[in-house]
Amino acid sequence: MNSRSPHSTGLCEVAFDLTVGGSGENGFMKIVLVPPLLCSPLAYAPVIDTVWSHGQVTLADTRHDDTIAAMAERILRENAGEFAILGTSMGGYVALEVVRQAPDRVTALALVSTSARADTTGQVKARSSQSALVEDGHFDALVDAAFSGVVAANNESDQALLATWRAMTVPVGPGAFLRQQRAVVQRSDLRSMLPSITCPTMIIHGAADRLIPLAAAEETAAAMPAATFTIIEGAGHFLFHERPAAARDVVDAWLESAE
Repeated sequence: MNSRSPHSTGLCEVAFDLTVGGSGENGFMKIVLVPPLLCSPLAYAPVIDTVWSHGQVTLADTRHDDTIAAMAERILRENAGEFAILGTSMGGYVALEVVRQAPDRVTALALVSTSARADTTGQVKARSSQSALVEDGHFDALVDAAFSGVVAANNESDQALLATWRAMTVPVGPGAFLRQQRAVVQRSDLRSMLPSITCPTMIIHGAADRLIPLAAAEETAAAMPAATFTIIEGAGHFLFHERPAAARDVVDAWLESAE
């Protein structure tokens, strides 16, 4: 596992299996960040300073397993003791599975741009088409085609966001993407466990998310009355990069509640 001291890591170095930290100004805790499907941990670059001000941060590597359960098992195996966990999109599926497997080890939970539901038949079919495109050697075409779904409609022409999106897919690559797709398609529906989650929980969703609609987060929040639910206006699925200032404030509040 790679390691860095706080504030020594440039945004381009925010990478899989990186541990950043030591005790932060607000105390010490361990925090695991789980990236979305097709994304490197560069997804968390806009909030990494905020997170590591609260403690030691590990950026989970989700490239090696082809089930959500195995991804969760890897996180539990590689991170001893208790920790807070934040997962975005597919990372949210993994974070929920970590809680399911080891609820006593999770001190705080953040679910970002995600859902507790399993894929619908239509979603499975769409993923099959995406995987076929990549298997035929068109990974870059898949990446570019996916961009419009991960940002709000009014951000589709943002070339800086597009460049960031492309950059974060490179460390994943076609092989890991296909494994992740298999994992997501096979995942369990975890809605029934939501009311049993008692750790401090934050649900964060973009109001303009076109990949996982806001209704999915509303459903999760309704099943978890003690959770805090924050909607970020003007943000799509890529909310940390679309609305970084708002995202930092929400993540900071979540970690403060867990201390």
